[in-house]
Amino acid sequence: MAKGFIVILFIILAILLGCGQKSDIPRSDNKPDLDDSVLVRSDIKNNLSEIEETYPALEYDKVIDEHSKILPQGMSITKFRYFVVFSDLDEELTYKLIDTDMRYTIDAMSGNFTKKLPTTVTPIYLFGDFDKYKEFVLKNYDIAEDDISPYGFFKISKNVIVVRYVSWKGSILHEITHRFTRSDFPTMPSWFDEGFASLNEKSTFKEGKLVGEFSFRIIPLRRAIENNTYTSIEQMMKTDDEELYSRRSSFYYAQSRYLLMYLQEKGLLETYYKTFRDTYAEDETGISQLETLLDKPIGSINEDCLEYIKSFKQ
Repeated sequence: MAKGFIVILFIILAILLGCGQKSDIPRSDNKPDLDDSVLVRSDIKNNLSEIEETYPALEYDKVIDEHSKILPQGMSITKFRYFVVFSDLDEELTYKLIDTDMRYTIDAMSGNFTKKLPTTVTPIYLFGDFDKYKEFVLKNYDIAEDDISPYGFFKISKNVIVVRYVSWKGSILHEITHRFTRSDFPTMPSWFDEGFASLNEKSTFKEGKLVGEFSFRIIPLRRAIENNTYTSIEQMMKTDDEELYSRRSSFYYAQSRYLLMYLQEKGLLETYYKTFRDTYAEDETGISQLETLLDKPIGSINEDCLEYIKSFKQ
């Protein structure tokens, strides 16, 4: 009994850490994830070719050549649509993740939200072991050890996604969502970007769409309600990156996620995304677009969302 209780506490604590929490890494560079010679590697596995899907205009081999210089021993390489996957996981799991998490996110984002698709290949590194993941990140990317997400990140300046795979976390869906919003809506405020990615990370693929479901990210919201520290939707939508990625990041990620899930259940998430993207210059917070869509002032929307959060009994 005691052992099971400790495992549950560990899982809850891990969730509260969030994805990509950062203290001094700007949003424009990190999302929470040459010399002239070409290094030839003999230890690389290439046994996933049957799932490969490529587009003629994209330079997969160039990306592979560039990353072969830093590639850890024994990783498989798979070209898949807008990505090259470097995986330290076993071949069966790698195949499954490409065929489900990656395929579903790409189909859902390109089919329902984004009109501008990636024009460059993005490498995705998949690790199972945390120590290998951390060692690789510290060696190759300018991220302080204290700022490394336990699960992964999309580093925009390097155009790379690095994931430490945990079966229950959904980090691949989360980070690929960031990649697509970066191409389509690069000015998207971080509250929306992180909420959208967090919604997709715990979802089911149905009829070409990712449908966000209940997630234990709700825990910080419940704690804030209980402690009388819950703050409004309006405040969250007005946060800058310094505030969003600060000590309350788990609260803001969760609040944004459940606001977007509220819109999803009303059938309005796609409309809100596209309206906000296309009218961003009119209101960079997204508040006026939300008020127009719901035909309510932000204060009333906040009350509705608070009741929505309280309605979950899980």
